[in-house]
Amino acid sequence: MEKHYLKLTFIASASMLLMPSSYANHTVFDDVVVTGRFGSMTQGTIDGAKENVKTIPGGASIVDLNQVREGRQSTWSDSLGMAPGVFIQDRFGSEEARISIRGSALSRTYHSFGIKVLQDGVPINYADGFFDMQTVDPNASRYVEVLRGANATTYGATTLGGAINFVAPTGYDSSGVFSRAEVGSFAYNKFFGSVGGVGKPDINGNVWDYYVAGSQTKQDGFRDHAEMENQKALGNFGVKVGQNIESRFYVAAVRSRTQLPGYLTKSELNTDPSIANSSTSGGIYPYRIDANRRRDIDTQRIANKTTMRDGNTIYELSAYFMNYSLWHPIDAIIEQNAKTIGGHLKVIKSIDQHLITFAYLPSVGSTKGTSRPTNNQGVATGAPTSNYDQQSNNSSLFVEDKYKWTDKTTLVGALQYDRANRKVVDSVLASNNYDYTFSQWSPRIGLIHDLTSTNQLFASVSRNFEAPIFGLGSMSATTPRSAQSGETYEIGTRGVSSNVSRGYRVEWDLTLYRSNLKNEFFTACTNPNNTNTCSTTNVPATIHQGVELGSYLLLKNKYEARASLLVSDFKYDRNSTLGNNRLPGIPPVLIRGEAFYRWGDLIGPNGLPSTYAGPKFEWATKAPMDAANSLSNDAYVIWGFKAGQKIDKNWSWFADARNLSNKKYAATTNISSNYFGGTTAAVYYPGDGRSVYVGLDRKWD
Repeated sequence: MEKHYLKLTFIASASMLLMPSSYANHTVFDDVVVTGRFGSMTQGTIDGAKENVKTIPGGASIVDLNQVREGRQSTWSDSLGMAPGVFIQDRFGSEEARISIRGSALSRTYHSFGIKVLQDGVPINYADGFFDMQTVDPNASRYVEVLRGANATTYGATTLGGAINFVAPTGYDSSGVFSRAEVGSFAYNKFFGSVGGVGKPDINGNVWDYYVAGSQTKQDGFRDHAEMENQKALGNFGVKVGQNIESRFYVAAVRSRTQLPGYLTKSELNTDPSIANSSTSGGIYPYRIDANRRRDIDTQRIANKTTMRDGNTIYELSAYFMNYSLWHPIDAIIEQNAKTIGGHLKVIKSIDQHLITFAYLPSVGSTKGTSRPTNNQGVATGAPTSNYDQQSNNSSLFVEDKYKWTDKTTLVGALQYDRANRKVVDSVLASNNYDYTFSQWSPRIGLIHDLTSTNQLFASVSRNFEAPIFGLGSMSATTPRSAQSGETYEIGTRGVSSNVSRGYRVEWDLTLYRSNLKNEFFTACTNPNNTNTCSTTNVPATIHQGVELGSYLLLKNKYEARASLLVSDFKYDRNSTLGNNRLPGIPPVLIRGEAFYRWGDLIGPNGLPSTYAGPKFEWATKAPMDAANSLSNDAYVIWGFKAGQKIDKNWSWFADARNLSNKKYAATTNISSNYFGGTTAAVYYPGDGRSVYVGLDRKWD
């Protein structure tokens, strides 16, 4: 199969490069090549990002965070809950969530993986692939790129989930001085501030700009033992030399302190979901209050990205360093320090009808840590049970050709090679030691056809690849794990339809996909009350297929609605023991939506009326909780309401009410291999009860 894909990709790419051009009299993809001429060269604008999406033959979308700010914007769930194809549910604390795209990392326990996460086009994943949501502040981003599956190969991502890129403003497009205050239920409060600007050009036309942001967030939480506190600061500083060279420096620091209330039994969920787990038995579930179960994280990050333009060629060079410290008392006390160094070299060249991209993306990292036994008060006792040094070494090589075949049709051919090494040396427990290398060629072929100037059809076939992260566990010298791989087929359409005289505007983003996976990572606990029974295995064959839909409607400049539909049909593929059972961890159908009536002066965002009010909802069907499909999380519907006003060009406010019916439901659950006969174990993580949040924005130009 691999040879077949390679052959097809080689033929397609060669034909694109060698085919004589019929449209040599104009520059192809000029908007892509010269984006940022009058602003930042290193940091794209939201308009440029939306144009770039039109050159991607698959699921890709841009989240305009100005729309999200018409309500609470504290967490990833707040920012990405309506993004097409993204499954995200709040988990531990206000910032921790279970996130998955196309079923990536559905069964993960703690560290998130399966998605490449970036800040301003520079990865925040550590060298082995894991990431923590606490390292990003959505308030400090202008927009978010969500590139699903192999559509994220431009960032070196070949994971099933793709990539999520949070893009901060620069001095060129910041709001000058901006502040935002949010307060609400469960003693929640968040204060955010930013400042940005552009210096005066010198005699040679050189100019500098800056953007700096900071925030503090606190909450007691809906549940007992769910207090959270964090402080975040980030900034970028750019220097432009003439019109063809820009170097931008990035810094970020995060301090996060989060208590873990643990999972509840079904009886506790239905009786009082606000309590913390109070079981007296050991193991990772529960997180007893008196045992001080928590997760404390400190991170620091510095990076540089330099862009140079020479005619129709762009050169981009980046480098970054990240430091991560974790103190994590659960069934044991885990202490870790991780350091990662990486970067990329990218060349983008426009030749007649071709837009060719070449990229090399290396990264290396070391995670040193210990695990020590703990007593019932979360205090370390005895000698370490492990003392390890985890080494990661990765490199990706990527080439892509976007060929403008006709005025309406673009062909895309791409090929990526990934190599990843994972090595562990444990001075206490030698059986944990291993040294494995994983590699794969990942081709991709796609097509984009413009029905009109604003409407497209697209299709593609691609391969994906993901090496194991250390946090998967169960990998040793005697129990190796294979890399996850597969093929993905997708087809879809995106576009805009509007008529000023009739007063309507419709936007849509629809993708249908199917992924045939081999060796999918699956983590489950045979006994949910004992972490020693949790292990990760490779499932020989699985199928991930579904529908990703995002839509927007505006009528008469007064009636506005947006919705996202996620249909997920994930199952085992003729498994010897599980047959074609559904994969646990996600509802087959999830719908989120909101609708507003707008009135008042036209000083609101995007020229809309300044005052808005309307309902919102979330509906999820039953979700299997185990591989045997013997137990499911109940379906639920929750309702909310939002209102707000842009008082003038400087002041605005919002009110955001959630779960107005005070529905008792589980936002997510633990995953097991088999819950046959039901369970009385603590495996449900409650969603928040009724809550109200209000906020106030202030800008100074």
